[in-house]
Amino acid sequence: MQHKANHYRDNLKEKVYKGPEDLSKRQAEIKELEEKVVPSIEKEIKAKEHTIKTISGIFDAIQQTTHSEEQAQQRHQLGRMRSTNINRSKDQGPDLSR
Repeated sequence: MQHKANHYRDNLKEKVYKGPEDLSKRQAEIKELEEKVVPSIEKEIKAKEHTIKTISGIFDAIQQTTHSEEQAQQRHQLGRMRSTNINRSKDQGPDLSR
């Protein structure tokens, strides 16, 4: 216990602790800073969250558009393949080998 007490005393000396009044003054300064800084940080966080949601929405829209374009391209290619197969069948004429 004595070792811990000495450690804390040394720590207070390093922090230039001058007594209970000094501690109260420092606590008041910290509280004042918290009252000013915390709302500012919270406001910045909300702005960043809004930006992230906006970017996420844009990214989702791009993905959805890309997917839709890929599906349309696949349908178009499938349609061309069917058309080509139908034309080949027409060119061969009826199957007389039966």
